[in-house]
Amino acid sequence: MRTRLTGALPQMMNAALEPFDDESVWWQPADGVNPIGVLALHCAGNLRHFIGRHVGGTDYVRNRPQEFDSSRRLTKSEISTEFSRAISDVRAVMDSLKPEDYAAPSRDPEGRHWTVYEDFVNATVHLALHVGQAVQLAKLRGYKLSDRVWGEAHAASGASRV
Repeated sequence: MRTRLTGALPQMMNAALEPFDDESVWWQPADGVNPIGVLALHCAGNLRHFIGRHVGGTDYVRNRPQEFDSSRRLTKSEISTEFSRAISDVRAVMDSLKPEDYAAPSRDPEGRHWTVYEDFVNATVHLALHVGQAVQLAKLRGYKLSDRVWGEAHAASGASRV
């Protein structure tokens, strides 16, 4: 889970973001489709909220509506920085945990998860969903990504031997 949450999936998001520029990062192929900038910011907010704050005890305060506000027009660099900061927070939290900590009760105030382990499973699945969307947006935009972006990111992160 660690290699995917802090390695392979972030590498895939970064690969999808890479060909975009400050303007195209807000491109939408159709109404109701989140731009890649929104996807990256939403993933960052989700990770910093559920893992950083609720598992790790950081003082991060989530503003979920702002994650979806494409009128903010952050630059690609600012978006990448926010996403990288979230991954660093997750890595720090995971570094601080002992194996038995994963069996502890979740501190999700809405009670959606039973254990800290479930918090991490949920975060991983959520990130994977939106990374897949980001890769598809890059392809729809006409950017050339490796046909093996999934396998290459997993191999580079140690999540796979392929």
